[in-house]
Amino acid sequence: MATYLKRGDSWFCQIRRKGHKSISRTFDTKADAERWALQIESKIGVGDYVDTREILNTSLAECLERYQREITVSKKGAEQERYRISMWLKDELANKSIGLIRSIDIAKWRDARIASGTSTGTVRLDIALISHLFTIASKEWGLPVTNPVKNIRIPKPGKARDRVLLPHEEEKILTVCSPEMRVIIVLALETAMRRGEIVNLRREWIKGRVITLPDTKNGTSRKVPLSTKAVSVLTEMPTKLDGTVFNYTAHGCTEMFGKYCKKLGITDLNFHDLRHTATTNLFLKGLSIMEVKQITGHKTMQMLSRYTHINADDLATKLG
Repeated sequence: MATYLKRGDSWFCQIRRKGHKSISRTFDTKADAERWALQIESKIGVGDYVDTREILNTSLAECLERYQREITVSKKGAEQERYRISMWLKDELANKSIGLIRSIDIAKWRDARIASGTSTGTVRLDIALISHLFTIASKEWGLPVTNPVKNIRIPKPGKARDRVLLPHEEEKILTVCSPEMRVIIVLALETAMRRGEIVNLRREWIKGRVITLPDTKNGTSRKVPLSTKAVSVLTEMPTKLDGTVFNYTAHGCTEMFGKYCKKLGITDLNFHDLRHTATTNLFLKGLSIMEVKQITGHKTMQMLSRYTHINADDLATKLG
C-alpha cells in the first residue's frame, strides 16, 4: 500500500508490497503522488511492473567488467576478448546506463566504426560481444533489459582475405625481427598453426617431430607434424622452467608483427595471413586435401578452401 508524507512544499510517496522492494518518489502535490501510486500499484497487481532502478544506475562499463570477470575468463579466446572489452570501455557509450542503451545507439556506433575504416569483421565481433552481454544480463543476472542488437543490421562479412606472404617479404621480415619472433614466424609458416596455438605451446607437447595440441579452437586435440626446418628452429628456443616455449602473448605477437611490416613498408599483411600462406604451401608440396585438413585442423572443407590461395600462374605451370 502507499503512504504519503508532507515534506515542506512537496509530498513524499512510498509504496510497500510483499515480494517487491519499496518504491518511492517525491511530488509537488498530493494529487500527483496519488495518481502515480495508483498506476504503480495497478501494474504490480497484474504483474506488469518492472523495477528499472538497478539498470538505470548501472553503466555498460560496469556490466562489461562483470562480464569479463564471470564469462570471459572461461573462454578459450579470453585474451582477445579482454582486449575487445578494453576497447569498449574507452568508448563514451560505456558510460551510459545499460537500461538507456537503445538500438539507435548501437546503430550509430556501428556506422561510426565502419566510417573510421574498421573492418566489418571486427565490427561484427564487437557487436556480438555486446549482444551476448545483454543476453547474459537478462537471463543470468536478472536485469530487465532488452537486447538492442536484435533490431539493428549487422554488417555483412567482409570479402575473404587472399593475402599471402611473398618470398621477398618473408626474407625481409626474418632479417629484422627478434630471434624469438623469427622462430614464431617460421613455425607458423611450416605448420599452419594458429597464433594462439603457437604462443601457448608447451615443451611436453613436443615429441620428436610431432606437436600434440591437447585443446584447440575447435574443442578437440590435434597432432601437428613438424618439418625438419620447424624442428631446427624450435631447438633455438632455450628451455624454460615453467615449460612454456615462448614469451609472447597472442596480442603482443600480432602487434610486433605489424610493427615489422610497417617498418619495412609491407602493406595489407597481418600475422594470421601466415596461416593462409602455410596452408597454400602444404598443397603446393603435394599433400592431399585430407592430409592438409588434418594438419590445419579445419572442421569443414569450406573453411579450408578459404585458407587456400594458390596462384593462377602456378596452376598454369602445372598444366604445361
